[in-house]
Amino acid sequence: MPELPVHRLVLSLLVIPLALVAACNGGSAADSNDGASQTTTQTTPSTDSDPSAGGPAASGELTGVTVTGAVDTEPKVDIDTPYSVDQTTVQVLEEGDGAPIADGNQVTIAYVLANGGTGRVLDSSYERSQPLVFQMQSGGIIPGLYSGLLGQSAGSRVAIAVPPDAGFGAAGNPQLGIEPGQTLVFVATVENVTEIPDTAQGEQLPPPADLPTLEVDGEGVPQRFVADGDEPSDLKELEVVTVIEGEGPKVQPGQTLTVQYLGQLYPDGEIFDQSWTTGQPFGFQLGTGGVIPGWDQGLSGQRVGSRVILAIPSDLGYGEQGSPPSIPADADLIFSVDILAAG
Repeated sequence: MPELPVHRLVLSLLVIPLALVAACNGGSAADSNDGASQTTTQTTPSTDSDPSAGGPAASGELTGVTVTGAVDTEPKVDIDTPYSVDQTTVQVLEEGDGAPIADGNQVTIAYVLANGGTGRVLDSSYERSQPLVFQMQSGGIIPGLYSGLLGQSAGSRVAIAVPPDAGFGAAGNPQLGIEPGQTLVFVATVENVTEIPDTAQGEQLPPPADLPTLEVDGEGVPQRFVADGDEPSDLKELEVVTVIEGEGPKVQPGQTLTVQYLGQLYPDGEIFDQSWTTGQPFGFQLGTGGVIPGWDQGLSGQRVGSRVILAIPSDLGYGEQGSPPSIPADADLIFSVDILAAG
């Protein structure tokens, strides 16, 4: 894998890809979101301890950390080094009046990340005009960032000191310039907090006549596709059908989407992957090659809140190589995808 630029590497380590969360917790290949994802390996924060390592965050002044600058500008962070804490500690620098962050929300933050041991700034979202968008889940972001942000209101700016056991573990992360035992210091501005619905919500549209029928349970959760014999035996091109049209904005390449999905061998073969059974939606960036081409092409331009059926020919899926053991070579695929949020 080519070496990532420093800022992309930092982002990839702060937010554990949801595709890997199930695997880190001992889930099987069938529930690790590998049906759509093209990424199979990635360095992640230490998982030697429980995702809540370090315990709940404590409130208090970060003596030795000075933050200056208006809440809507990039903060300047000065640290009396070496700086360290034994417990994740949060100082509210500016209290917002928006919605508080709850587990499961989609959260947008602008941030500066510094090494408490050296005072060096490791990353700043302000330099890229690209805030961090993620779903708030224990085990989905590094533990100290999770506990430090939980309950903070939109519009707030907070300073969060994260000890090693709630960050990258006792070994640190030399690749990022974090040595063993060093504390991380985040200054984060909560730009947006969005409650994510459980399923697609919008206008019901007629199901496709030439594709297998999607069966759902009493709560509207997809269960499986069932063929009736009238659909084509194989797919020649990508077919995209919206069966629930949401009222949200149209999604664009580069946005981070949060979705629930079910994936099955076309027309009604094995269910090889789904997010519904893991209890965790799947997050990915659209249009960057992180998912199979059928997803990047088929979901672009769809509205948030929609349920979309993607019938994907093999050349826009896993092609001649397949994805053993669950997806054979040259397999056509069919997905139901609920677009719950986009940032």
